[in-house]
Amino acid sequence: MIKFLLPLVLLVTFISKSGLSQDLLPADKQVLDSIKEANRGKVILFNFWATWCRPCVEEFPDLLEVNQKYKDTGFVMILVSLDFGKKFEDKTKAFLAKNNVDFITYFNNFGKDEDLINYMDKEWEGSIPATFIFDKKGILRNTFIGKQNFKSFDKTVGKLVNRN
Repeated sequence: MIKFLLPLVLLVTFISKSGLSQDLLPADKQVLDSIKEANRGKVILFNFWATWCRPCVEEFPDLLEVNQKYKDTGFVMILVSLDFGKKFEDKTKAFLAKNNVDFITYFNNFGKDEDLINYMDKEWEGSIPATFIFDKKGILRNTFIGKQNFKSFDKTVGKLVNRN
């Protein structure tokens, strides 16, 4: 009986820990276009961040608070990691798990940084954190470059979610 229980306990432990694992998918122009199209009629917040970016890490809890407040009100948050290197996926997934992120997150898969920058906003110089908020019609309504707080995100998202 003990021989049977030990593997079962180990399996359950493994499964429960892997339940915290995070889906991290590549994002390029086609993927971001399909996200926008699939979420037409919703306010979409795209946030570009990295684990090595201190302001990004500091802003992260405020973003998650905004997501928690609005996720059931016609709002979707899309996080796109700009981490890179051989073990970027491990670092990014660990950070997301530590912060209890329970939705799909993406990583930059554009061929060149300039392609991503020009896709999101030609005025963006590439600094992060960078947040782009689109209205229900898919029109870019607000761009935040640099660390923000809950209040600034809440004000913008709240107005757009409540707008017809």
